[in-house]
Amino acid sequence: MTIEIQKQQEVEFTKADLVNYLQHNPNIFQQHPELLELVTLSDSRGTASLLERQMSMMKERLKEHESQQSQYMQVARENEQISDSFSQVICQMIGFTNLSQFATEFPSELRNTFDIDEVSFKTAQAAARRPSDTQGYEDAVRRMVNNRSVCDNRWPSNIMNLFFSPAIKSAALIPMRKLTSSEPLGILALGSQDPERYTNDLGTAHLDRLGLMSGLCLARLQPSEI
Repeated sequence: MTIEIQKQQEVEFTKADLVNYLQHNPNIFQQHPELLELVTLSDSRGTASLLERQMSMMKERLKEHESQQSQYMQVARENEQISDSFSQVICQMIGFTNLSQFATEFPSELRNTFDIDEVSFKTAQAAARRPSDTQGYEDAVRRMVNNRSVCDNRWPSNIMNLFFSPAIKSAALIPMRKLTSSEPLGILALGSQDPERYTNDLGTAHLDRLGLMSGLCLARLQPSEI
């Protein structure tokens, strides 16, 4: 038994040593082309030459690269479309002249442009004036750590009820902020009936940008507290 184990270890060592040698001496078959005649490779399709196997592997890798390139191009097109849509929304925000217009047209524009089921926002001033909204608003602010947008499909009921109807199953909460403000001026809420649209692994770079632009617009239109 000891002799068999020792022989097995020697064979395994020899294979590992051979692999290591070939990795560090890839030109060995150029120096000794006669070795190629001894190499045969078998798979489900039968026995193939080394060159045929290399060609097959190269084709498979090429298909993988083409698939990845197609995915990257699709993502790039989607990002370009999102950027164009954001530019359209931002241009509209620049044209708002009063808070009433902002409150009516801004959510409608977001719903239509991005095909969102429900859009609403709540300002800090409005939440402070309604005791029934205060707790839900403060809970939402605490979840937006460092003034970053948060997506989830498991929001507490007091937060969901503050912004949405019962039909909404996932939501993104976006701090409406200014560059110099540590606390948001309000919260912009995007809601979907699809529980998988706003999950907690969704990137928020575009949402954070939207929060900043809407916060700047809100700061311009909202009357200052006395």
